[in-house]
Amino acid sequence: MKNPSILYRWLLLGTSLATLGFLAVAAVQENYFSQWQVVQREYRSILKQKATDERGEELYRNFRVELRQVSVPDLRTVDRCVSCHVGIDDPRMTGVVQPFAVHPGNILEKHPVDRFGCTVCHQGQGPATYFRDAKAEDVFWDYPLLTAELTQSSCLACHDPARLPAHQVELLQVGRQLYQEKSCGSCHQLKDRGGTLGAALDDVGSKTRHQLTMARLEPPHTTWRWHQAHFRDPAGVVPGSQMINPRVSDEEALALTVYMLSLRQRDVPESYLAPDKIEQKYRELRPEPLVAEQIYTAYCSACHLPQGEGSNFPALGVRSPGIGRSDFLDLASDQFILSTLETGRPERKMPALAAAKGTLTADEAKALVSFLRARGPKPPSPAEVERAASNRALGEQLYQADCAGCHGERGEGTPLGSPLATPDRRAPSRAALYRALADGVPGTAMPRYTRYSAAEMRALLDYTASLPSVAGSRARWEMGQGNTESGRPLFEKTCAGCHGDQGQGKTGPALGSAGFQKAATEAFVAATIIRGRSGTPMPAFGRASVSYPKLTPQEVLDLAAFVKRELGAKQKATQPPTTPEKTGD
Repeated sequence: MKNPSILYRWLLLGTSLATLGFLAVAAVQENYFSQWQVVQREYRSILKQKATDERGEELYRNFRVELRQVSVPDLRTVDRCVSCHVGIDDPRMTGVVQPFAVHPGNILEKHPVDRFGCTVCHQGQGPATYFRDAKAEDVFWDYPLLTAELTQSSCLACHDPARLPAHQVELLQVGRQLYQEKSCGSCHQLKDRGGTLGAALDDVGSKTRHQLTMARLEPPHTTWRWHQAHFRDPAGVVPGSQMINPRVSDEEALALTVYMLSLRQRDVPESYLAPDKIEQKYRELRPEPLVAEQIYTAYCSACHLPQGEGSNFPALGVRSPGIGRSDFLDLASDQFILSTLETGRPERKMPALAAAKGTLTADEAKALVSFLRARGPKPPSPAEVERAASNRALGEQLYQADCAGCHGERGEGTPLGSPLATPDRRAPSRAALYRALADGVPGTAMPRYTRYSAAEMRALLDYTASLPSVAGSRARWEMGQGNTESGRPLFEKTCAGCHGDQGQGKTGPALGSAGFQKAATEAFVAATIIRGRSGTPMPAFGRASVSYPKLTPQEVLDLAAFVKRELGAKQKATQPPTTPEKTGD
């Protein structure tokens, strides 16, 4: 070919014509065959079929195929959903397939489209004119279109869900209830109440998919699919998650997801708020005190379990004591529990629920303590004890197991427990012995023994009263003093394996922590050493066992002294000095 440019000219002409052809097809497609235009033409055909009266015929004649949109400046939204959903306010479209059907229910009677738009409730990309773009699950849009059952989550923005018809917000109500029942507040804060181990949830519904770990989730990657999967298997969705598996069904996970999506701090103009929402906001400024049982369920039961039986989650490093068990409630005073609520146990992931400006007020914390105490086991009444049959063999067995470690095998007394069989003993008063067993003796290592049945307590009272007299004087008895130097090697040998060599805690609690040191007395420590803690690895060192040594009363005192004085002093020494507040001129 003598002139190669001719080939290039033909190629340029061909590609130009092809480009013009594509542009022409695109122009026709956009202006005559767009999805919304196709939908509206089909809708016009349905209108013609429905035009059975004069009004219907007028609507059909006046219908124009045109782009429609709703602009709501107050909500900063422009929605073109009505370009396809043309019949949402036409009752004649009942039973017609989507997108031609009338909006279900009577929602539009109080939420007219021209004032509220669509995306304020349904989310999605309002300006879109193609359904894929409007749904926005796989396009760059923060809030995709919600599925039908999830739209309940939007009601919380303008309404108090407790005042809405139950059938309209059933999942939302169930989700709120499950949040309390599953004790999510033990780890998460909501409206300044709850734990701090997990993220605060006040605005969790505003999170986008880009803020969540989607690597282990199959598409489509929406926030609600993430929440549902996370509630079913937290560690399976977020590797290394510290969240305790709430063990919920698919339906419960869906309800919790609806509630999570509803928690959004949206700036909605007051003119859009329902009166019940304004009342709710006012109540939140002056909240009513929580009922004790509600407090326990909402903020304690996730770790301590519903009946206070305690739990152990080794993979998460969480071991929670059985605060409903008799061996805890018998040893722990009300002040011990209150102090723990005030300081928390950070090393055990226990938040300071009753700290200043914390989750609980002082009165709520006291109510919680009373609830725990009232729900704990109760000793049999004196009348029940006296009606029970006497059993000396049982009494001797109980005495040697529970009493001899402190009071001596023959009731002669030890540095830890007063004599019970000296000539001047006060045993003639069975009522005094009963009260000591039922209520403990404050200021000593003598705890309550509420776990005894009437027969066991009768047997123990009878056996104690029958002890032969021994030399000594109860009146001159004084409780022994522990020696920290003697307690140190005992702690290293007996306790450090679980509690850490500095009391920092390992499988056992941190005995040197500020929270424990503030709450526990030497008497509490001594009683715990003697009695142990069922449901945990903590043994009863006051009893003989092939697995661990039985400690003498003096060794118990030495250990208690070391824990309170030595470990307590170390803890105080590591605290940063406080700087006096400036008071000004």
